[in-house]
Amino acid sequence: MANRIEYTNIESKEFVTTTSRYVDSKVIYYSDEKIITFETYKKNKHSESSNDLVAVISPGMEFRPDLVSKERYGTIDFWWKIMEVNNIKDIYDFKAGKTIVLPENIYG
Repeated sequence: MANRIEYTNIESKEFVTTTSRYVDSKVIYYSDEKIITFETYKKNKHSESSNDLVAVISPGMEFRPDLVSKERYGTIDFWWKIMEVNNIKDIYDFKAGKTIVLPENIYG
């Protein structure tokens, strides 16, 4: 039997920061216990920009997209965007020597 999903009028911004990938997601009640959660996140297609940076992951940044985010954007909050743009699904694939794109527009 499938679990019940009920849409709410609750703003996601009550739960997450403006840098979260869930900031524009719908808040839902999940199951009969009405557990508050978010609708499934769907990846956005990256629109390349001439201001995107191409970088190679250094040994000190291996497995640490949060540190790359801090260096590029001044905050660790965009680690997920770096992973998304580079189609990296597992943190253990964020390896030294790998060439990655660091997008200029982290909101698009």
